[in-house]
Amino acid sequence: MAQTSLNEIYKAVGELTNAVQGLQRQIEGNEKRNAESIRKADQSRANVHRRLDEVVMRTTHLESDMMSVKGKVESVQTVTDDIKQMRQQAVGAGTLGVWLWKIGGWVIGAAAGFMAAYTWLTGRPPP
Repeated sequence: MAQTSLNEIYKAVGELTNAVQGLQRQIEGNEKRNAESIRKADQSRANVHRRLDEVVMRTTHLESDMMSVKGKVESVQTVTDDIKQMRQQAVGAGTLGVWLWKIGGWVIGAAAGFMAAYTWLTGRPPP
């Protein structure tokens, strides 16, 4: 084996030192990029959680509003049912009224006929 000179050893050590320093710079750069990426990911997750919280709040408000609307619709439905029932009663009363008018007309007509017949038969008006 040939003996290497001290200069060659220093040169080799210098090259190794430079290579190690280059690797160290690359590792530090990667760590910085990774730290930045982690920071951005944390911000993104925080934004997602914030938006999710907003959606939950909006959904809760919508649910409470819908419960309020449901209660109002139920009360309106009660009034609507009452009005329908009253309308049916009015229709029934109208039908009854029509029949009462007809019966009343028949009764008055019959009474007038009896009066005319009595007057014609007796020659004098009814008492």
